[in-house]
Amino acid sequence: MNITKNPLYAGLLLVICVGLGSWYLGGLVPSIGKVTFAILLGIILGNVITRGQVVQRGGLFAEKKLLPMAIVLLGVELNLVTLVSIGPSAAVIILLTICVALVSSVYLGKLFGFSPAFSLLIGAGNGICGSSAVAATTLVINGDESETGISISIVNLLGTIGIFLAPFLIQLFRMSDTAGGLLIGGSLQAFGQVVAAGFSVNDNVGQLATVVKMGRVLMLGPSVMLIGYWVQSQRRKLGQTKGTNIRIPRFIIGFFIVSIVTSLNILPADVPSTVSTAGKFLLVLAMAGVGMRIQLRSLFRFGFKSVVFGALVSAIQIVMILFVVLIVLRV
Repeated sequence: MNITKNPLYAGLLLVICVGLGSWYLGGLVPSIGKVTFAILLGIILGNVITRGQVVQRGGLFAEKKLLPMAIVLLGVELNLVTLVSIGPSAAVIILLTICVALVSSVYLGKLFGFSPAFSLLIGAGNGICGSSAVAATTLVINGDESETGISISIVNLLGTIGIFLAPFLIQLFRMSDTAGGLLIGGSLQAFGQVVAAGFSVNDNVGQLATVVKMGRVLMLGPSVMLIGYWVQSQRRKLGQTKGTNIRIPRFIIGFFIVSIVTSLNILPADVPSTVSTAGKFLLVLAMAGVGMRIQLRSLFRFGFKSVVFGALVSAIQIVMILFVVLIVLRV
């Protein structure tokens, strides 16, 4: 069988090519990241180079099938024992960060005229754990591809800026190592961004920031379930989901199962890192598929206003953390 004559197989071949290219470029420019490259290259492929059924079929399969698999495998990065090592100050920052990001994004989104789905994607990406949170939230709220793509791009852009902004704020306010770790771990979106910013200050800040960030990642499952429940309840009030039951997505169950298995330390030493790499690669493939299905004209609906919106949500998040660590906790 000639796979190039089958739209689905040909589309998947394009997804893999974009994914491999993004994986390579993301390694060269880690501040931008593999996921962002995947979306950008996917958009270029789907809008400039080629269009049609091949791109749509391959992109849809990557988004609907590969993305849930990626999230399940990424559960291997979460050792639940981390929860024990998170002190009360860190726990407060983690919960407030997620709540403030989601609530502020919903209300600001209304003021800016954005859809509730787009607002939630920006809030989840900022508050929980960047691209993975946006991807998981998209699945439970049936988000639009263009909204998903622009959300991930904005969140990664803000996180890249944060690598330089957070250490500057630590110096500006003469923050302690504890306060600095809480700020970086509680505000930056991607794990790599947290590590880069934290250890650029010193090892103590980097280590605490990493633990706080892991705590935020551990909240991915519960947060996405609550978001899904809230969205479904709102739609029911509007009569949009009549007779629909609210269920826990299977990929979230798988995510927790993999996390529990990892926490039991029963896997061979090299298995978690291998599974993690596989999960990250599937995530890149899925985002390549998302990018391929995005039409540029849909992105133009968002424009500069969406970047300002995301920046305001991030700024509120940072101000809240500064207030808590410097005024309330005084750490």
